[in-house]
Amino acid sequence: MFNTSLFCACVLLAVCGSVSSVSAQQTGAAAAEPPVQQPAASADGEAVVTTHHGRLTGAYSWAESKMDGSKAAPDGFYPELGGMINGAGLSIGPGFRHNLFGDRMTVDASAAVSWRRYKMMQSQVSWPRLIDDRLELGGQIKYQDFTQVNFFGIGNDSLKSHRTNYRLKDIDTLGFAAVRANTWLSITGRAGILRRVGIEHGTSTLYPATQNVFDEISAPSLTREPNYLHADVAVDADTRDLPGYPTSGGRYRLSVASYHDQTFGQYSFRRVEADAAQYIPIRRSVLALRARADLSQTGDGQTVPFYLLPSLGGANSLRGFLDYRFRDRDLLMLNAEYRWPIARVIDAAVFYDAGTVAPEASELTRRFNRDYGLGVRVHSAAHMLVRLDVARSKEGTRALLTFTTPLAPPNRSIAPYVP
Repeated sequence: MFNTSLFCACVLLAVCGSVSSVSAQQTGAAAAEPPVQQPAASADGEAVVTTHHGRLTGAYSWAESKMDGSKAAPDGFYPELGGMINGAGLSIGPGFRHNLFGDRMTVDASAAVSWRRYKMMQSQVSWPRLIDDRLELGGQIKYQDFTQVNFFGIGNDSLKSHRTNYRLKDIDTLGFAAVRANTWLSITGRAGILRRVGIEHGTSTLYPATQNVFDEISAPSLTREPNYLHADVAVDADTRDLPGYPTSGGRYRLSVASYHDQTFGQYSFRRVEADAAQYIPIRRSVLALRARADLSQTGDGQTVPFYLLPSLGGANSLRGFLDYRFRDRDLLMLNAEYRWPIARVIDAAVFYDAGTVAPEASELTRRFNRDYGLGVRVHSAAHMLVRLDVARSKEGTRALLTFTTPLAPPNRSIAPYVP
């Protein structure tokens, strides 16, 4: 843990130093020494003055424009830094986006691999501006291979010493539709099939494979791998000023999902998700609050596979605990974070997380797992680029380096389920 923490700190310090240098070049240094300007000939023969920025400035601007991933993002290649789950480690890969017929149709494909050999490939086609920009239709196919996902057992009382790992492979094919009632309210529906689910021995040599410690009773669907028909519908109210790095407004989301076991008829279930985040500006600083609840429902003779249970632990939930530290049918999570600027593009933060899991919703308020810590965020005017969090809990101190925005909504992974 010490080596990992030291490495993360060194990486972020290098990034902060580079960005601070860029900031200094653009502010105080620029005032003392104007940028080098050279005339260039334009198409009509007149001289055009161009400014030559440093490589760091150019790289910073390029990353900001390419990492958005939104429909307004420009055509061409971009770095794929997402698409992975907690525990993958730093990942990167190529992505390519192209708008057709103006911006009426978008084709996007990307792939990524992490330093723990997690792999992801996806391709998507969408029509984002139908019916006067009120409707978006699209489809996606995604392949995943996650080589060493943590599993400690089910329940709030699971032990850290029972840590195991499993490998998960799957292919998810789905179609989606989104209706935008106005600029801040949308309704989204998805339907698809999750197939070729494979639960194999994890590749970690530090911890035993899940299959060597748990069985079908303590980890449902460990040895039986169903294909699923799945569908969900969500209502999303989003008033955040900058979704990539909010300073005011909020996001409120309610969704209902259904999973139907096509293979064994024993692992069908429904899930209700409620997620709320609010960002409160306080002078130049921001107070961010988030609450989330996930509730699972099953019929007689049905159960939820262990890899589709709501879980807590990791960079987007309980930062002081290992990834997927706690799993069960129901989940409740609370987060608070206060951040303030310490440089032009660098913020400091303090945070507090609390969460619990339980087999029944009535038991969710009995005992919470808590952590607290400090963080640093490197950002642009509209996006967070990288963050380092150092969190303390009853199970130790963790350092996490990630590209995800704090308190962000889930990445919508089907399996394993990532709240």
